[in-house]
Amino acid sequence: MAARVEGVSVRKAAEAAGLSPSRVHQLTKEADLDALDVVLGELRAAGWPAPEDPEGSDDEELSGRASVAERLVDEVGWIRQCADWIDHLDRESYPPAANLRPESDVPDRANVVVDFARVSAILRRIAFDVDELARARNVDDLTGARVGDDPRAERRRRLAEPDLEYAEFTRRKNLPWRSTQQGEAAWGAYQAERHRRGEADQDPYTAYNPFRPGPT
Repeated sequence: MAARVEGVSVRKAAEAAGLSPSRVHQLTKEADLDALDVVLGELRAAGWPAPEDPEGSDDEELSGRASVAERLVDEVGWIRQCADWIDHLDRESYPPAANLRPESDVPDRANVVVDFARVSAILRRIAFDVDELARARNVDDLTGARVGDDPRAERRRRLAEPDLEYAEFTRRKNLPWRSTQQGEAAWGAYQAERHRRGEADQDPYTAYNPFRPGPT
């Protein structure tokens, strides 16, 4: 059916399937394609992957795209997601959540609240990237909109989430850090949060801590 929709000739379809053109013609003639269209539509509505829509995930877009057009398709998906979030914020009494980690990190998650400020920041990020995509001839010309090598960092960039800074973390958590003991605890909590968000892979309890007393 996908070949019919895309206008692929019977000969090319036969070559791809390893069959003779006459056999492909026989199969397509006998098939009730209209009924198949209805079934596939019902599968899509139920959330099942149809043959033309192989099951995928957000991780696929984080690996980059071979053309500017494919990148634009990704950004359309993000705009639709923002529209869904706005609908949710307008309709519900509680905000939605988004995972800062790519799906490949399951079961590890780092959920953040999606409020209007975040949606606005994501839309501005999309506008910046689309502006660059519109000017680029190919993906190699991209700078700000270039897909990063680290899928976790790229996921955070798509969600307009800056990397966590120590001063911002202690301010947000109201953590004291003036003394050596307080600073050691605050830095440990900071590294643990970076680890939860996927910004650091090292065990936060064995990582370097500038407040930890050295050997005497």
